[in-house]
Amino acid sequence: MFSDLRVPVGRRAMTRGETIASRVVGGLFLLLMLAAVFDDFSPRKLAIVFMAVFWVPMLVLHEVGHAVAAKMVGWRVREIVIGFGKTLWRWNIGETRIKIKVVPVEGYVLPAPSDAQGIRWKSALIYAAGPGAELLLLALMIALIGWGPMFAETDNIAMIAAKSLAIVILLGAGFNLLPFRTDGGISDGLGILSSPFMSADQVEMRLLALELREAQALLARDDNAGALKVIEPMLERSPDNVYLQIARVSALSAMGETETARAAVRDALERNQTVDEEQAWLQLQAQVELDADEPSYMVLDLALQKALARQPHQPMLLAIKGAALVLRGRIEDGGAVLSDAWRRNTVGANDAMLLAYLAIAAHRCRDHESRDHFVDAFSQLNRSKRLADRLAKALHS
Repeated sequence: MFSDLRVPVGRRAMTRGETIASRVVGGLFLLLMLAAVFDDFSPRKLAIVFMAVFWVPMLVLHEVGHAVAAKMVGWRVREIVIGFGKTLWRWNIGETRIKIKVVPVEGYVLPAPSDAQGIRWKSALIYAAGPGAELLLLALMIALIGWGPMFAETDNIAMIAAKSLAIVILLGAGFNLLPFRTDGGISDGLGILSSPFMSADQVEMRLLALELREAQALLARDDNAGALKVIEPMLERSPDNVYLQIARVSALSAMGETETARAAVRDALERNQTVDEEQAWLQLQAQVELDADEPSYMVLDLALQKALARQPHQPMLLAIKGAALVLRGRIEDGGAVLSDAWRRNTVGANDAMLLAYLAIAAHRCRDHESRDHFVDAFSQLNRSKRLADRLAKALHS
């Protein structure tokens, strides 16, 4: 049942063998690139090398552009990240945390406004500052060199380097200015276009963004008491914010305050709210029952039935349904639903939970190879003691 389910490298740490293989492949790629350059060498072929060399500095310039613009308009900058994967270096400059990761092909900045004054135009400016910094460098290059030399054929190595840099800037800035959504958010282009039209709710979320992110990180680490210390003051300022209410109930449920969490969810579902808000509360109601020592499967089933009627392929809903089926002894049905949830969970946000219950299902199916694979991947990703304890108990029962 689980033989085709594997954890991709981007969603777990690489094994020693994978690390060696990736280095070998990277080395071969570098050798092939150098061979292409020096076979029947001409200076123009150095453009390939220059473009590879200039990519990371332009990525850094892009992210620094966002950060500098945020500071100039009075926003805080919590984090600047270059690359993805394992963190190689990290340090702080004031309140800003800087991380350099192993694969430097992308990056991001986490800014947040200090107040709502001018928030829409400031947001648009910050989005524009990343590609703007690159395009400003290109404009300075053209001013110094001139249009003619930039487009003329040449074997001058300095000019080839300048042209290569110009191509990298145009590719990077041009792509980022396209308006599109990503798994992690939106492009700079879409941010520029959408910022002037932010709703009041979106403005409120921007004001709460960093603190809410911190609370969610604490919840992921199972530091529920710490998360509540962050959430409670925010709720005093924004008592009607649904995201904060949900984060608070999630923390209470994880701390074992099941009856308090159940009452809060029931009260929320009795209030008039949008379809999206009701959907979020229904998912949380099912999660609360899954977390409970003595779950009410009737409540869980009804919540899932309503939520899945609207979003039948939502990975987290499927994960809760599959986990509940496994805990109730319906191993094959639960394993099939969990497998479906795993295949649909392309973002990786719920990997640890899915892997825990996949391991339990594989264990009860006596598929020891898959169980060990899931347990190993879970141990690399999980930060929740509660989830680890539940898995350990299930594997030893």
